[in-house]
Amino acid sequence: MDTNRREFIALGGLGAAALALGAGGAASAEDLAIKAHEDANMKVVNDFCAAWDTMDVEKLSAFWDDKITFRMIEGMQRVEGKAALIEGTKQFLATRKAAHFEVTRTQAIGNIVINERIDHFSGAKEDAFHITGVFLVKGGKIVEWQDYTWPKA
Repeated sequence: MDTNRREFIALGGLGAAALALGAGGAASAEDLAIKAHEDANMKVVNDFCAAWDTMDVEKLSAFWDDKITFRMIEGMQRVEGKAALIEGTKQFLATRKAAHFEVTRTQAIGNIVINERIDHFSGAKEDAFHITGVFLVKGGKIVEWQDYTWPKA
């Protein structure tokens, strides 16, 4: 009888520990909603970066909010508004034969998406720029976009 009692207590203790560990590891509904929101924002930015391969300004601008602001590199003046960014992008791509954003990693915290990428452009010469892009995404559209260049090694 004494052995059964010890086994019962030991098994009961293991069961309680398993329940406690399981409860602590479960994600709350709020955590799952935040993750889904961040995943959706990362998808917007990653799809936008992939669309550069098309060099189609209409496809690119579909990702932009009407009031988007963009700064190509730190220290440059911001481009404000979708129409201005469309015009600037058309002028930029007119001098290029190909464009490709090679995204190496992406992370989101709420509405902020940060990616590391290498932007490849060909035209009169091949250009590649190591970039950290910071995007503010709201309602499935890019509202702000700021790129920071990495120093050339």
